[in-house]
Amino acid sequence: MHCDRVRLLSGDIGDPNREEEQKGGKMSSRWKKRVVSCLLVLTLAATLGLGCGGDEAEGKVTITIGHITDITGPAAPALGPMNWCIDDIVRYINEEDPIPGVTLKVYHFDARYPSRDVPGWDACLNRGAQVVVTPLPTTAQTLKPFAKRDSVPLITLTASQVLIDPPEWVFCMNAPVEYQIKALLKWIWEEGTWDQSQGPAKIGAVGWDEPYVIDMTRGIEDYCTANPTQFTFVAGPRAPMGVTDWSGEVQTLKNCDFVALPQTGLGTSTFAKQYREQGGAATFVGPDGFGAYRGLVVDSVDWDDLDGTLSGNAATRWWGDETGTIVELAERLLIENHPDDAAEVIHSGIGYIGGFHQYYGFLSVLRKALENVAPEDFTGQDFYDTAIAFSEDSWEGYETWEFSATKRYSWNYICVLEWQKETQDLVRIVDEWLPNIVS
Repeated sequence: MHCDRVRLLSGDIGDPNREEEQKGGKMSSRWKKRVVSCLLVLTLAATLGLGCGGDEAEGKVTITIGHITDITGPAAPALGPMNWCIDDIVRYINEEDPIPGVTLKVYHFDARYPSRDVPGWDACLNRGAQVVVTPLPTTAQTLKPFAKRDSVPLITLTASQVLIDPPEWVFCMNAPVEYQIKALLKWIWEEGTWDQSQGPAKIGAVGWDEPYVIDMTRGIEDYCTANPTQFTFVAGPRAPMGVTDWSGEVQTLKNCDFVALPQTGLGTSTFAKQYREQGGAATFVGPDGFGAYRGLVVDSVDWDDLDGTLSGNAATRWWGDETGTIVELAERLLIENHPDDAAEVIHSGIGYIGGFHQYYGFLSVLRKALENVAPEDFTGQDFYDTAIAFSEDSWEGYETWEFSATKRYSWNYICVLEWQKETQDLVRIVDEWLPNIVS
């Protein structure tokens, strides 16, 4: 298994570029990637409305987890590996690390981002879900009042001020992006490559007009206001969802020293390409979001133009990190369950490995909740009561994370990853975890 892991991470197993070298009718690398994406979506669509976690074992109580995601909509290519991820962890728990007296089952609902949140909530509850989880950034905001009304915990893989304040029935397996970007900016000024003798660095932000970019931009503006000798905020132009022509935004931000990128794959790749083509030389930065689209970005933009880009990732170690047992487990399950697609999933970015940390954390809370009550009596209230007193300090290679009666986001820190031309990968360049800057 270790040899397979090393070979896969180095590109020797299922390398998508090998097909390009084959002649005589073999499909091209680019076409193969499109086929893989389509197959991934179709595979997930085939499971729509089905519980994925194994058949209920005799004498065990089934606990249903509602999963509102995108299977056939615009976010499906990025979320596909994350949808696989929750199934892989649930299968692992049921088969190898069972919860006494319990079989976990996942019910997937295709929300076709961003239009079917409320029908998804109703469908999950109708299927008996005692807890609901979503990776979609806007879904939790829409459903927050429904979670409170129905006393059903809603777990989200994103975090925002709207979700954590006031603290109600939403639990975020992440940290607000404004906390992450502030921590990254502090490190850039104090320890990064910026020459302080040049005075404040000019920074801007760009992206589609959606919550992640809005929160990221607010965090940058707030940090610049609080630290005017370090950074000067230039502008934060936003475009309607789906825009790929960034000519105006490029000109607005062309003379920046740093630009925080859009946090969606098509937005990131098209802006970065146009920005470099038009002479923009700023260092690209951002929170954890655009690492989910690594494959799309590097397939569109030369590594020369990405070298030195900085990502502040919330509590997620990168592929190949030997110090985190969670990473090793994620790589193992990916290779075992999806051997033909594993190389492409790793190439695509942080989606599976990031989702693995988040889903694994959520399921750690669920496991603890089920230890405190007879499985047949389990309700959403039991999860809620456990979560607000939950603290995890046993993950090897990680700092403590927790919720509380007033705290609804999990991670308290980030790591810094650099996009490197030499390795053609994201490399952790700061050994320690950096604390989020909370405001």
